[in-house]
Amino acid sequence: MGKNARKPGKNKALKADQAKQAAALKEQSELIVEKEKTAEPVAEKIPAAVESAPAENTAKKKPAAKKPAAKKAKAESETKSGRKPMTAAEKEAAAKARAEEKKKAEAMTPTLIMQYGGRDVDVKALVQAVKDDFKANHKRALLTELNLYLKPEENTLYYVVNGSVEGKITF
Repeated sequence: MGKNARKPGKNKALKADQAKQAAALKEQSELIVEKEKTAEPVAEKIPAAVESAPAENTAKKKPAAKKPAAKKAKAESETKSGRKPMTAAEKEAAAKARAEEKKKAEAMTPTLIMQYGGRDVDVKALVQAVKDDFKANHKRALLTELNLYLKPEENTLYYVVNGSVEGKITF
């Protein structure tokens, strides 16, 4: 049982509302039926229009009637998105801007800050320190591979360069 079933006063009010709604719907449907009866059928209008116009004019007008509808539909679809169409120059400029943005995204390097024991250590600065330490000890060797092992509890960064040269720096 619902809440209204227990309260007799509310059931009567509910039934009265339903009766009013049913009467309103019935009245609307009667109005619709009356309008349909008074309206002329479409089939009766078409023969009169065809008989009054010559055959040549109707053949020319049919394609012309389709074009504005297509243009209107296209215009509506453009306005629905909320944007106006772009010109060729605008499209080219947008493509160039997007390409530059893509290059920046690919070249982006994150900033990595390690926080440990109340200290902030910039990892990029540590990498530069490792490179400087390696070049100080190995002047002619090229740095092609770099592996870093950070141990914050010891304040030490261990590194392996080119798979064979090991070293460490403290920070």
